[in-house]
Amino acid sequence: MKKFIIFLGLFFAAVVMTGCEENEIMPGYQKKGTATSTVATITSSNAKPPKSTNITITLTYVNPAADLLKTVELKAKVGSGTYVTVQTFDAASDAPDSQVTREVSYMTPNVAGAVTFDMVITSQMPYPQVARTAVTVQ
Repeated sequence: MKKFIIFLGLFFAAVVMTGCEENEIMPGYQKKGTATSTVATITSSNAKPPKSTNITITLTYVNPAADLLKTVELKAKVGSGTYVTVQTFDAASDAPDSQVTREVSYMTPNVAGAVTFDMVITSQMPYPQVARTAVTVQ
């Protein structure tokens, strides 16, 4: 029994020692740009609207004083199509560190399917922030 315990101990020691290989060095990284995140939500007044109906898209965001916003843009994509700009807001005049709510009326298409809405927020930083919601046209 002693030989078995010694053998088992040596076996586990060998397993641990072979498992301690040196990790390869990770490649360096390059900073591509920066972005500032703000509290932003996008909602629809109806998640399953009928065809050719007006719905209200509500955009809510905070204009951070640390990185003032330039524009807030609402884009829409029907099905697997391409994004189309619905409306663009100039956010430069919005009060810093305050919540801003904008509402946009949108006519749903005359075909059933998904409509995806993106709120694209641009600031002084090179990369925009995107918030997304979708509705299913009945």
